[in-house]
Amino acid sequence: MLAPMPTSSSPAESAPAPAALTLVTGAEPFLVSRAVARVLRAARARDPEVERREVDAEDAGAQGALITALSPSLFGGSAVVVVANLADAAPGVVESLCAGLGDLPEETWVVALHSGVRGKKDLEALRAVDPPGGVLEISCAQVKRGRPTRELLEAEARQAGRRITHDGVDALVMAVGSDVSLLVGALEQLVADAPEGPIDAAAVTATFAGVAEVSGFQLADAVWEGRALLALQRLRWGLASQTISGAGAVGSLAAGLRAMVKVAGAPRGMAEADVARLAGVPPFKVRALRSAVGDWDPDQLADAVVHLAEVDAQMKGGLRPGESLEPAQKVHALEAFVTHTDGLQERPRPRGGSAVGTH
Repeated sequence: MLAPMPTSSSPAESAPAPAALTLVTGAEPFLVSRAVARVLRAARARDPEVERREVDAEDAGAQGALITALSPSLFGGSAVVVVANLADAAPGVVESLCAGLGDLPEETWVVALHSGVRGKKDLEALRAVDPPGGVLEISCAQVKRGRPTRELLEAEARQAGRRITHDGVDALVMAVGSDVSLLVGALEQLVADAPEGPIDAAAVTATFAGVAEVSGFQLADAVWEGRALLALQRLRWGLASQTISGAGAVGSLAAGLRAMVKVAGAPRGMAEADVARLAGVPPFKVRALRSAVGDWDPDQLADAVVHLAEVDAQMKGGLRPGESLEPAQKVHALEAFVTHTDGLQERPRPRGGSAVGTH
């Protein structure tokens, strides 16, 4: 008589399940994306075919879409339901989400994204739910420049079993900019390239010196986000190190402006990946561009376009036929544009006017 075969646990039985609700609070795009990715990895460890369902809570039809997303599939299987923009949720969405969490289908998990800026009552309602499977809250507060950025990079290095020095952090920010996702990605590259020893300024310079595209795009980010001092620092460093030219700076500024306008014109509710393709930018930049757009109105952007065209002419010679500017004059023109553009954002808007990107 044959002995019974030993039983082995399936991945779904052995891999720990995510919490029924993962509540992601804060507005740092990179940290939010990483929190969502961790839930998806945990779910896929149990079921590689897990379905990801997206609901934009601020859409007019979000309540119905949420009810559908939380319902069992006709074909069975597991699902991760990502509910975004809960700080601006349409009426009834949070109530439906709280009710649905009490009766989730088997192997269905919810990731709720709330910036924490508005909708505080809705946030407290989500914190108060107690679904079978538990709740995990992950803070993704925006990482400010300076010490918070340094502490984040030091923590990321420690998790990788390494150490980054203070001058290494300064050099990395100078080379890559202040975007958290770019900084962490650059740090991961440094960890891989230099397998031992502290990551210092010399290691950063050896890897990232002379990356012109990064400098130009980071200059544009600082200008259109209204950070004039940082933009001036990046402009002067880029020109001095010859990682960007005057014409290259104008090209990057123009590309950033076009991307911002395209993001502003995207239909409300369009998926970030689709907006990224429309604007020709990486997906992680969409939220930053949307945030920047909110600080401009059409007249301000039109003024910026006119002045950028003038600076473009100056980089190519001058504003009048036969005119040729000296290099120092071109640098002055670029610096004047940066400070002028920063002043545009601070200009009061007309009453009743709408910002770019309002639909």
